[in-house]
Amino acid sequence: MTRRLPAAVGRSEISSSRGDNYDALRLLRMTHAGRVKCIYIDPPYNTGNRDFIYNDRFINKEDGWRHSKWIEFMHRRLILAKDLLREDGVIFVSIDDNELFHLGMLMNEVFGEGNWISTMIWKKSYGGGAKAKHIVGLHEYVLCYACNKGAIETIDLPPSDEVRRYYKFTDEKFAERGPYRLQPLATTSMDARPNLRYSVPFEGEEIWPEKQWQWAKERALTALANNELSINKTKKGWSVNYKQYLFGSDGEERAAKMYSVLDGPYTQAGTGEVKDLLGDGKAFSFPKPSNMVLALLRHLHQDKNAVVVDFFAGSGTTGHAVLKLNAEDGGSRQFILVSSTEATDEEPDKNLCRDVCAKRLKRVCEGYGGVGGLEGGFAYLRIEKMEPGRLLRRLQHEQVWITLQMLHLDALTPEAPGGIVWAAGEGRRRLIYLTQTNEKTWGPLERALEENRRATIYTWQPELVKHHAPKATVRPIPKFLMERLGIHS
Repeated sequence: MTRRLPAAVGRSEISSSRGDNYDALRLLRMTHAGRVKCIYIDPPYNTGNRDFIYNDRFINKEDGWRHSKWIEFMHRRLILAKDLLREDGVIFVSIDDNELFHLGMLMNEVFGEGNWISTMIWKKSYGGGAKAKHIVGLHEYVLCYACNKGAIETIDLPPSDEVRRYYKFTDEKFAERGPYRLQPLATTSMDARPNLRYSVPFEGEEIWPEKQWQWAKERALTALANNELSINKTKKGWSVNYKQYLFGSDGEERAAKMYSVLDGPYTQAGTGEVKDLLGDGKAFSFPKPSNMVLALLRHLHQDKNAVVVDFFAGSGTTGHAVLKLNAEDGGSRQFILVSSTEATDEEPDKNLCRDVCAKRLKRVCEGYGGVGGLEGGFAYLRIEKMEPGRLLRRLQHEQVWITLQMLHLDALTPEAPGGIVWAAGEGRRRLIYLTQTNEKTWGPLERALEENRRATIYTWQPELVKHHAPKATVRPIPKFLMERLGIHS
C-alpha cells in the first residue's frame, strides 16, 4: 500500500560514536539532499542525568570529557543536516543552558554566522522553582539558522484572529482584497531622506509631513489616485493614513511576524499529550508539546508540500505537529522522523521507535480516547548497517527498491511487488527496477512502460536494457547505489 507522509524511524545495529541516528542521516543525505524545507530537533541537553548516550553508554556529570563528547556528537549530525536543507530552508534547535553556548558556536561554524536568524526564548513553565538554589529557570531556547539567509524573503506566520480584528473597514472598490486597516503614512523614526519629504495635494491644499513620509512620492500619489489613502483634518492638522488590506494584490492573506519569545505551551502539556495517547505519562521524559513545535512550523503556511525532518524524534512530537498543521490548512506536508531505540546494555530490549514514537503517530492518525484521527499515515523503516565487503552478498531487492523510491518518489511503497519488474509512480515520475535481465524480462518491461516511456529504470545490466527502452533514463545498480550511500567516499 502506498503511504503518504513517510516517517523514517531508524535504528543502528553497531556500537560506535556513529551509532543511533547518524547512519540514518547518511541515508537521508543520499535520498533528500537539498529537499528539506525545515528541520526541528530537540537533541539531548547533556545535563548529566542519563539524557545523553555516547558509545552506547550514558554520560554522567563526572565525565571530564562530557562537553567535548557532546560537541563531537552534534557536530557530525549538524553537518549532515545542512546538506538536507533547501537553499531557503531553516533549522530550529531546542536547547537549555547546559550547552547553549557550545551549540551557538557549532551552529556558527556549520551554517555560518551570517545565517543566524534568531535565538528564541520558550517560556516552558508558569512558575514553581521551589528547589532552585539561586534563580528560578522558566525558559529554554530555540536557535534558528538558515541554510542561506539571502534566499529567504520572510519568516512569517498566517494571520491569527487577533490580527484580523484590526481589519475593520471595508472598501467597495477593492472588495476582493477584503477589509482594511489604517496605518500612518508619516513617520518620525527613520533617518532624514530628502526624497521622502514632499507635499500631498488634497482639496486644494498641500499637506506636508512633520518629518517625512514612509513612501516615495510616486507611490504615494498613485495610492491617492486609487483611493488607497485616507486623509482627514483633525484639531492638530491633517492626518494621512494608507489602507492596508487583509489580502495583498496577489490574493494572499497578509502574514503576521514570528516573535522571538514563545510564551507556552508549558512542559506539562507535552507530558499530558503522551499520557492521553499512550496511557502512560512516563513513557517518555519531558516531551515537547506538539503546539510548541506547531508554532514554529506555521511559518510553512505558504508551502503546503514542504518536507520537515526531525532526527531526534523522541516521542514523535514533530510528526504530530505536522499532522496538525496539515489538518488546519489542508496541506500535504511530509515528515521524516529519525530516532534510535535507545537500547543499552542495561535495557537491551528497549525500543523507543516502535513502542513510543510509531505508536503515538498511529494513534494520532487513527484517533484515540474519543479524539478523532488526523488524516495521514507513515511508513516505518529500520536501518541496518552493512559493511562494504558484505553489501553485495546481503543486499536484497526490497532494500534496493525502497531506497530507489526515496530517491525519486514522494510516496513510498515499502511492500515489494515481486517478480522481475518492480514499478511505482505515475506520469513523468514513473520508476522501474529490474531484478534481472533475460528473455522473460522484456514483456513485463514493455507493459510497465505503457504509461510513460521516459521512465527512470534501474538495472544490473544498463547497456542491454538501453536497447529495449531507448527513450527511458537507464541507470546501473548497485554501484550507483553504493556511491550514493557514500560507501566508497
